[in-house]
Amino acid sequence: MANKLRKFADSPAVTSSYAGELALPYVHALVLSAPTIANNNVSIIQNVRFKAQLPVMTTTGLISSGACDFDGTAESQLIDMPLEVTDLMVNLELCKKQFRTWWQGDDYTINNGVPDDYADALLLFVAGQVQAEMEKNIWNGNSGEVGAPTQFNGLVKQWDDNGGTIGTLASSINAVGTVIAGLGEAIAEMPSALVGDYENCNLYVNPATIDLYNLAIGQLGGGYNMSTADGGIQRFGGYKLISAPGLPAGFIVTARPSDLFVGVGSADSLELAQAIDMTPLDGSDNYRITMRFAVGTQVPVFGNVSIQKS
Repeated sequence: MANKLRKFADSPAVTSSYAGELALPYVHALVLSAPTIANNNVSIIQNVRFKAQLPVMTTTGLISSGACDFDGTAESQLIDMPLEVTDLMVNLELCKKQFRTWWQGDDYTINNGVPDDYADALLLFVAGQVQAEMEKNIWNGNSGEVGAPTQFNGLVKQWDDNGGTIGTLASSINAVGTVIAGLGEAIAEMPSALVGDYENCNLYVNPATIDLYNLAIGQLGGGYNMSTADGGIQRFGGYKLISAPGLPAGFIVTARPSDLFVGVGSADSLELAQAIDMTPLDGSDNYRITMRFAVGTQVPVFGNVSIQKS
């Protein structure tokens, strides 16, 4: 009987064939397709092996009164902020018997191999779940918020550890009636270096906040605040309003992509994806999905970023 196409709910639209074979570039592409990374809303460092050093330079006394002689009052300081990636893995074992009606009709036996289309669908399904978890962890990892993932320190945690303090908005961005006021408060608290930088400064929020903002604008009779000439990007107060699915509802991060870093491991040495039929290996009726990858974050200059929450 010919193999049938298998599609699990929430499977990402990726076309590749793995069929139990080692697939080194697979997980690398998976991590890079997390929305925050794929949309270039942060700075990406690829092929990080254990640690990358991010240089941060500060200067003092740069400008002084004019004079004939050279006055060496200007000073600079260069420090390195480490971005460490954390090794992660997925180890999933399934009994093939659970899926005996999903392939080969009624001809299922323990000796049957897993059809290629089923192996593809299962890998893609697991990949979709991993991708969603990576998006959450990139922003919210180890933040201390309820339900925060704990695989590695996310951007909020890194910013907090480097000296940032999360502010509290007087007006909630979790309600239609107050979301506009809350966004305005966040802009009022943004670092001075970002004020007026409309093309580079982003307001990162959970997608639910953007929905509430659209509803609020609609109730005011103004329609959605989107411009086709602007690539369909929504703005508030001139600044880009960016959907960050990994941020908890009620959070708003004001920053430039150049101040938020995500590091991804090296695809040729740290990452793999395998779908393994265990029957010929140990006589069991099991099927294993394994993945290994590495991810990390860093916010080198906390003063260039502002984080508020309702």
